Amino acid sequence: MSDQPDQRDHLDGPPGDRPEVHLRMLVADDASWVTAVDRAAATPLAPAFDWEEGKLAAELDEGTWASDERWGWATIVDGEPRGFVLVTGLADHDAEMTLRISPKVRGRGVGREVLRQLADHHFSAHPELMRLTGRAHEHNVPMQRVFNAAGFRMEARYRDVVEHADGRFAAEWGYALTRSDWEAGRHRAGNQGYDLHGLTFQIEEVNEGPPSYGLHVRFLQEGRRVIARYDGDRIFDGEVAGILTGDLVRYRFVHTEEHRGGATDESLGRGRARVQRREDGRLEIVDQWSDERGAHGRRVLVQRFTDTATG
Repeated sequence: MSDQPDQRDHLDGPPGDRPEVHLRMLVADDASWVTAVDRAAATPLAPAFDWEEGKLAAELDEGTWASDERWGWATIVDGEPRGFVLVTGLADHDAEMTLRISPKVRGRGVGREVLRQLADHHFSAHPELMRLTGRAHEHNVPMQRVFNAAGFRMEARYRDVVEHADGRFAAEWGYALTRSDWEAGRHRAGNQGYDLHGLTFQIEEVNEGPPSYGLHVRFLQEGRRVIARYDGDRIFDGEVAGILTGDLVRYRFVHTEEHRGGATDESLGRGRARVQRREDGRLEIVDQWSDERGAHGRRVLVQRFTDTATG
C-alpha cells in the first residue's frame, strides 16, 4: 500500500509506535481532500476513481454513499484525513471494500487497522452480512500482505480481469473475511511472527550442493501454513508446503527437473528454511534441503524488492 515498497512484517509494535486510526462517515465537505487523496494514491496497480469534486460533493450530500447498500468512510490517522474506503453490497450476504490510503502514512499498519475496524462495524451492524471481500492486483504485494495481516484469506485468482495501458491483461487476487472468522477474532490475531505472504525470494548464493541458477520462490501464507511456487533455469512447476514455527519452516517439495540432453524427471524431498532479517530490512532464507535420491544442498535466498506497493 505504498508507492515505495515497505514489506516489513505486519506485527503489533508498542502502543506508542502505532498511529491512531479511526473511521467516520464521509460528508460533502470531504470531497476536496478525497479527490486529492484519490489522485495521490493512484498507481497502475490501483487506478484513480477520477471523481469530479463538485459531483462527488453532491453525491455525498444526497446520501449516495450512506445507504443500506453502500457506505463511504473517511480514514482519520492521528487526527488528519488520510484515506477513504468504499463498501458496496451491504444489502447482500457479500460486501466488497475498496481502500485508498495517502502515501504519507503508508507502511505504518494503517491499512490493517482499517480492515479490522471495518469488520467490527459491518458484521455488528449488518446481521445478514456473511462475508467482507476485497481484491488486490496480482503484483500489488503490499495490499495482499495487508489483507493477510488482517486475517483475510485468499480465496480466488481472477485471471485477465485488469487491462493495462499497453493492452496486456493481469490477474487479481480475491480475499475474504467471513462472519465466523470475525466471531473467532481472526481479524485481530496478534503477533504471529514472520509474514512471508506475497513475497518473492531469489537465489543469492549456494553454499553446498548443485547450483540453483535463476531460482525464484513466491510464498503464500495463512497463519503458520506456508506454501510456495518456484522455478529456475532447469527447474519447473515447483511446489512447497510447510509449517512456520518461529523463524523455521519445515517443508516438503516437488518439482520437475530438466537434465542435460533434455530428459526430465520428478524430484521430491524435504527441507528446513530459517528466516531472518538483514540490516537493509530485507528478509533472507537459509535453506537446507535433501531429496529422495540422496542429493542435498544449502543455499541463501534473499527477498526481492521490486514490487510496486499500492493500495
